[in-house]
Amino acid sequence: MLLLMSLLACAPELQEETAPIPMPEVWGTQPAIDHDPAEDVVEYHLEASMVEIQLADGEKTEVLAYNGQLPGPLLQARVGDTLRVVFENQLDEATTIHWHGLRIENAMDGVPAVQDPVEPGETFIYEFAVEDAGSYWYHPHMRTYEQLDRGLYGLLTVHEKDPPKVDQERYFALDDMRLNDDNSISRYTLTRPDGRIGRYGNRLVINGQLELLTDTIRPGAVERWRLVNTASARTMWFSVDGASMRIVGTDGGLLPEPYESSRVQLPVGQRYDIEVIVDADAEAVQLQLQLPNDQGRFDTYPLFEAIVEGEPSTTQAPDWSGGPLPEIREAEQEIELILDLEVGARRDQWTINGDVHHEENHEHIHVIGNTPTHVILRNESLFEHPFHLHGQFFQILSRDGEDPKEPGLKDTVLIAGEQEIVLYSEFENPGVWMVHCHILEHGELGMMIEMDVTDGTDKDSSTGFGAP
Repeated sequence: MLLLMSLLACAPELQEETAPIPMPEVWGTQPAIDHDPAEDVVEYHLEASMVEIQLADGEKTEVLAYNGQLPGPLLQARVGDTLRVVFENQLDEATTIHWHGLRIENAMDGVPAVQDPVEPGETFIYEFAVEDAGSYWYHPHMRTYEQLDRGLYGLLTVHEKDPPKVDQERYFALDDMRLNDDNSISRYTLTRPDGRIGRYGNRLVINGQLELLTDTIRPGAVERWRLVNTASARTMWFSVDGASMRIVGTDGGLLPEPYESSRVQLPVGQRYDIEVIVDADAEAVQLQLQLPNDQGRFDTYPLFEAIVEGEPSTTQAPDWSGGPLPEIREAEQEIELILDLEVGARRDQWTINGDVHHEENHEHIHVIGNTPTHVILRNESLFEHPFHLHGQFFQILSRDGEDPKEPGLKDTVLIAGEQEIVLYSEFENPGVWMVHCHILEHGELGMMIEMDVTDGTDKDSSTGFGAP
């Protein structure tokens, strides 16, 4: 290593090409420790276990956690790195880790369809290359409605090769929890109402805390804030007070151009990167949660407040352009997914194309990969669904025939009751991939299906289609 450093010092051009980009300093969640000294490999150790934490005054709350913290440690990598996670299960039940939003090899996706569950006391090593810069997160994909809600989740970032320069990166995991008077977590049920509308908490949680997060921020500072909705069912809206806000990135990374917005809808599972620039006359900057009330308006809940103080920042707003989005070509393939509800005497079932996932005879959807494809989502129920597609990105073409003006690459989209959405994807990542509603109770009650994506080599050259 000393010899290598000496050579690099004598060869600035070589150093520029090979030296890894340092991980930026972050605020809001504890970064994990990299256990591998290699420049293009990051290795993290995660342990899932049951722990007690002090969420509120009084009794401690028994949660499930990665490395004993809520949320789990921040995992960071750079585009092109190999990410290795040595995972140990110290729970009394089987579990997995799913890397929400990452386009990785299928065998590492962390779902029972492609991986044997990690049993109590067992260790499993996840290892894969990360090629897409963006804000992601990780969580189990077994008994998700309980394991995730009890605390098994964490944030994951893949940094750009040349990250935009800002004064500070801040990370916010937005959640809610349903606590009893003694601070214990309320019991889980799949019967109504939770099985129908999803589990809503009675306490708002940000970065694992119930109280307002606080810090300081420099006058005129330019910051990058990464937000993810990790709740079980609650759609959230957020706004920023005391600063300008621009949307610079979505699920799949930076946008071609930022855009301004005063209030942004954040469905379950989705992520946004925002640029925050402190107003000239601001005394404080707040991240505010906006939730609709019974009067059709929004109530405001401050989640984070930074007092403006210190030396003024000289940082200029960076060029946020992530380059052009993939070209939308004429579709050669069409997939229809019908989301619906089967009402039961005691418990409902949620379906995709009439199939309930946990039933043995449910069918897979066969997809020709590397093919321009329209995915038609038709919600025939009255309830909204945050639709999540594993292993692929898509663009939103229309909502009920209208341009929704929702730019960017996505892996999660909220579909309202009795709505139709058309998505575009070329399914560039072959494998068996899950599609499901990210209201956790809906997925557990059947609204989940597998897509078998080929690599596209079986296309009939005369028609552009292949045999399923």
